[in-house]
Amino acid sequence: MLDGLGPGARQVEGVLGTLHGRESRLYAAPDDFEAPDGFRLIGLRAAHALLTEPFFRAAGTARQMIDWIRTHRFCSRCAAPTQRSEGHRALACGACGQLHFPRLSPAVIVLIQREREALLGRSPHFTRGVYSTLAGFVEPGESLEECVHREIFEEVGVRVINLRYFGSQPHPFPHSLMVGFVADWASGEIRLGPDEMEDARWFTPETIPELPHPMSIARALIEDFIERVGS
Repeated sequence: MLDGLGPGARQVEGVLGTLHGRESRLYAAPDDFEAPDGFRLIGLRAAHALLTEPFFRAAGTARQMIDWIRTHRFCSRCAAPTQRSEGHRALACGACGQLHFPRLSPAVIVLIQREREALLGRSPHFTRGVYSTLAGFVEPGESLEECVHREIFEEVGVRVINLRYFGSQPHPFPHSLMVGFVADWASGEIRLGPDEMEDARWFTPETIPELPHPMSIARALIEDFIERVGS
């Protein structure tokens, strides 16, 4: 059920899924909503450090669904109002029938290995001292593998070979799917691309700097490297 909450906002009430065997529901409150006594409101990024993985997954999914509904109130084909589809997880246009599905932006994230070294980079947006694996969004018409090669070269100026799939992780900032790879360094010296990275370096297991959040796939890639290479 969708009820108007004023310009640019809708109330959402529906089943999100199950969490620990119990039904979880989706709600969106107005922007001026105040938490009841004993509760406080925090952003999704802050919640990342406080919630366990199942609860953060649920919160991230809810945030993405609410953002999707709020930003697809009108059909992008004919501008008529949309409503929830009966047969799909989609918003349907009552005028032209166009279906609008939740947005999902695939991105690659890669650990580059050179014998006992891993190439990690630092974005100016990271917490101070944190280095991570390299990542970037897939462009239209591009395969995941092509994206790996392009992004790595643009960000740090090196070439890689032997791509191996590592795993994937939903990443609700704001609506991404991170697809992880391990790759071997082939050639090139570190050359930071303009507006890409603040710093990038080769690290051994003994010199690994401060790492990303424990629940992130970036952290999993780095810990896998340390376990494989050893000390």
